Amino acid sequence: MAHTGRHERPGHPEQPGEEITFQKKERAAIRGQEINDSLNINSIMDIMTILLVFLLVSITSDPWNVKPNQYLQLATSTVDRPPEDSLAILVTKRAIVVDNQDTVPIECMTAGGRQCRSDDDYRKDGNRYFIDKTYKEDGAESSFLIVNLLKKLTDKLDYAKEVHAGANPNEPFKAITTIICDRDIPYRVIAEIVHTAGNAGIDQLRFAVMRNSRR
Repeated sequence: MAHTGRHERPGHPEQPGEEITFQKKERAAIRGQEINDSLNINSIMDIMTILLVFLLVSITSDPWNVKPNQYLQLATSTVDRPPEDSLAILVTKRAIVVDNQDTVPIECMTAGGRQCRSDDDYRKDGNRYFIDKTYKEDGAESSFLIVNLLKKLTDKLDYAKEVHAGANPNEPFKAITTIICDRDIPYRVIAEIVHTAGNAGIDQLRFAVMRNSRR
């Protein structure tokens, strides 16, 4: 005997409205799966791109990309050792620079006792360069600890330790810094920077110079 009613399919709703809703959900689920698959592929491509850029940056010949200028003239040497990647402390005639940021200003006084203001002033012989006492521990002129530099180096080292622990958990972390210093900066300022770096936890210090081809 023929039946006038609708044949029911197992697992599907009985009401027409419910069936339409169910079909929409099926199509949405399929589209969602396709989107997820596409996102997964895109994520992999993004990771590969980041790794490629990282490798390109890592193999540059000069890890600091330092360019001498009127405020930064390096001492020269005949050493053949190439520069190594490390935390760089750049000391110009104007400032101590860490991570491309001026961290502590360098004061300059001419031989006549006048503060350096123009480019011509900085090119004069006999200038005196120093760190103002307001940037030192307890505001003492005799102190060797530069407070702002200490904080900056400590923050950089803490971040470097976290990155190293994630990438090389079985290898000890080496706290290395390279001081890139203008040749006119006095030993007193260099000693203060070295002392501050040691207090920040840096145990290996290097100095960068310009290579002189003459022997």
